[in-house]
Amino acid sequence: SVQTLIARKTAMSFWDSVTTGAQNAAETTKLVSIRTKLQAEVMYFEQQIKQIMQNFGVECFPHMEQSNSGLVQQAFLNAQRGIEEYRAKIEEKNREINELNQQIDNVGR
Repeated sequence: SVQTLIARKTAMSFWDSVTTGAQNAAETTKLVSIRTKLQAEVMYFEQQIKQIMQNFGVECFPHMEQSNSGLVQQAFLNAQRGIEEYRAKIEEKNREINELNQQIDNVGR
C-alpha cells in the first residue's frame, strides 16, 4: 500500500542520514587525530629551537668572556642553521594543519 511505501522510504531515509552522520563523524575524528599529531610535532620542533638557543648561550658565554668573537660567530651560525631547519619544518606542519582545518570544515558538505 501507499502508507507502507511511505513508511519504508522514511525509514530508509532516516537510516541513510544516520549512516551519513556516522561516516562524517568518523572522517572528522580521523582528520582531528592527524591534526593533533601535527600540532604535537610543531610543539616538539619549537622545543628543539628553544634547546638550540639555550645550548648556544651556554656554549658562547665562555667565549664572550674571553672576547673570542670568532668562536661566538661560528656557534651562532651553527645554531641559526639548526633553528632555520626547524622553522621550515614548523611552517610545513602549519600548512598541513591549515589544510586539515579546511577539510574538517568541509566534512559532510
